[in-house]
Amino acid sequence: MATLRQTVAELGALGADRRSGAAEIADRAAALLEAFCRGQRARDPQLPYALSALAEATLAAHPAMAPLLNLANRIQLAAEADGRALLALRRLLAGYRRERQQAAKAIARRFARHLPRRATALTYSYSSTVLAALAAARSRLARVIVSEGRPGYEGRVVAERLARMRIGVTLVIDAALSEQVEAADLVVVGADAVLARAYVNKVGTRQLQEQARARRKPFYILADTSKFLPAGLAGFHRLEAAPGGELWRDAPAGVVVLNRSFESIPFERGVTLLTERGALTPAEVRARLERQPVARRWPRLRQGGQTNGSGRR
Repeated sequence: MATLRQTVAELGALGADRRSGAAEIADRAAALLEAFCRGQRARDPQLPYALSALAEATLAAHPAMAPLLNLANRIQLAAEADGRALLALRRLLAGYRRERQQAAKAIARRFARHLPRRATALTYSYSSTVLAALAAARSRLARVIVSEGRPGYEGRVVAERLARMRIGVTLVIDAALSEQVEAADLVVVGADAVLARAYVNKVGTRQLQEQARARRKPFYILADTSKFLPAGLAGFHRLEAAPGGELWRDAPAGVVVLNRSFESIPFERGVTLLTERGALTPAEVRARLERQPVARRWPRLRQGGQTNGSGRR
């Protein structure tokens, strides 16, 4: 049986993963929560506090990744379901990964309709949603251009997986990717979060979007609605800096190593956000965000500061 302390520690360890996409990390968090639930009793009076502690640990694991923040919110909503906390969480987790898989398949089908035959697609960083879409559209692809994805080299992971699918791949250094936009028919990226007026992805995405717009190339963002971050959770969202040692482990004294991982990119003309529900405009995104329920505890937590890790104030 997975204990509360063990599960909190394992959720915290997810923060060390700098290569996997947001959806994949959220799926792993859901699996940890399922393991915890298997040993719990529905009538345990301490259960709501335990779920709140798990919600906090999920919230803190990767503050730039909306799927984790939304999963944390849904855990806390379950904790606030009077007398039904365990049942509510089990119902959530039973369908969570299936929902994400179905969403990825729906996005892939929609993306394939936008591809011309023998298309050259350019992508950046690692997104399981983008990878699934490219795999599903392999018959329409001539090749995919991707960069290394330093410092974690997640672009190499993308290149290797595409090559295994017998999709032609061109790998370039990160600094050369923007000049490759001219050679592509379209640019496609994922997103770690979708906000009211912008989306979040790896640093360097904004430059690609600007290059695509200047060259009048279609630019697609593939993101399911688990990436949508309502205002009530946006205060917990942080564009975290990665450890400087990833860039230079033994930097000499006097050298400040800034390893910023994520950036916020505004929605602009020529950009298409494809979700499992179709292409959404910024206005439709904002309307959906306004309808998302947010747990009662989050505003109190932000006003009162951090908790003691037990789920109690």
